[in-house]
Amino acid sequence: MPRLIVKDSEVVKIFAHLMVREENARLYDSLVVAEAVSDISADAQCILAPGYRLLRINHRVRPSSDRFEIALVNDLLKSVVYYNQVVISNIVDLNCRPATQNLVWRSADSRHSAVLRDVAQKVFFNYILNRYDVILSDNQQTGEGKFFWQRQMSNALALGLHVYYYQMLTASLIDVPDQDALDSLSDQLWSESDDQQYHLALISKIALPAGVSLSPVEE
Repeated sequence: MPRLIVKDSEVVKIFAHLMVREENARLYDSLVVAEAVSDISADAQCILAPGYRLLRINHRVRPSSDRFEIALVNDLLKSVVYYNQVVISNIVDLNCRPATQNLVWRSADSRHSAVLRDVAQKVFFNYILNRYDVILSDNQQTGEGKFFWQRQMSNALALGLHVYYYQMLTASLIDVPDQDALDSLSDQLWSESDDQQYHLALISKIALPAGVSLSPVEE
């Protein structure tokens, strides 16, 4: 099972190439000309300013169906503003659609601040969660990754969704019923200890059985 990275130094290294103009432009070029690309702004309920498109790209990273990409691109600047690589995982003995993990990055350029304000959350809840029922915390996050997940878990509770804390070493799934419970788990979920790789957060549209186990995901 891939680990949850919360160390800032590792996060910066993972996404450094997207912060370089030439490499960002190269990714833009490869995404917009991909064979299996579709505009999902309506599905995600995102109203975008002129020049922006929210795209889903299938089979570019791998020919198999175990991952796809979502990107907010700016066609005027020919740049990638928001990038999300969604990995399909398996939940054993669970009657639902596959769980997913997110590898998420978004631009720090102030020119995109307005359009980015709600995109990540709408993609998370309106698009991914609507289609796959369960989202696992991402193993490679944005520079504000842990804060993004804290917000989404809090938002999920407010929306009446199910939030869980999963410890892989003991295969224990702990229900997080409210904000107080989420606050009390903060140290376990977002620490930088060596065993942090075995802790995951889950948001689900359905109640999960206590005995659920997560299968490994190949990187």
